[in-house]
Amino acid sequence: DVTEDQFAEALAECRGNGMKALILDLRSNPGGNLSTVCEISRMLLPKGMIVFTEDKYGVRDEYTCDGVRKLEVPAVVLVNGYSASASEILAGALKDHGMATIMGTTTFGKGIVQRVISLSDGSAVKLTVSKYYTPNGNDIHEKGIEPDVVVEFDADAYYDEGIDNQLQEAISYLSAETEE
Repeated sequence: DVTEDQFAEALAECRGNGMKALILDLRSNPGGNLSTVCEISRMLLPKGMIVFTEDKYGVRDEYTCDGVRKLEVPAVVLVNGYSASASEILAGALKDHGMATIMGTTTFGKGIVQRVISLSDGSAVKLTVSKYYTPNGNDIHEKGIEPDVVVEFDADAYYDEGIDNQLQEAISYLSAETEE
């Protein structure tokens, strides 16, 4: 519930401080709710599709962006096999719109929309109601989003020396982009 406001504040601060590039770290982000990821997407994307869902009858719901707050700097989105659901929606939209380079390893691949239905005995049922697709119509369920630049995480370097090789690669990549 607080993610949208926290993201808006952080992005406004970065923009106010003359941001030249953006690294969005979605590694191990299991997702969240659709409305929040759409609002965050509207802070970054050009005019157009964010994501669409389609149920088993072909009924389609589209979520779009007016492009008013489009990101104007190079960006990298860090992802891994634990990046799922709403984080994949954001990464997929940024990738399809050519707004960011996706870096890391293939995402989890949760491309379904589920609803929890509470039952009278206190238990609940989770029901899959539709699938979602990236703006270009990619079905990522059980496939994930392939990064543009594959960078395997070096756990030894991280735990032994405190070096996050994926983050360092993103910084190097964007440094080269902003020098051109």
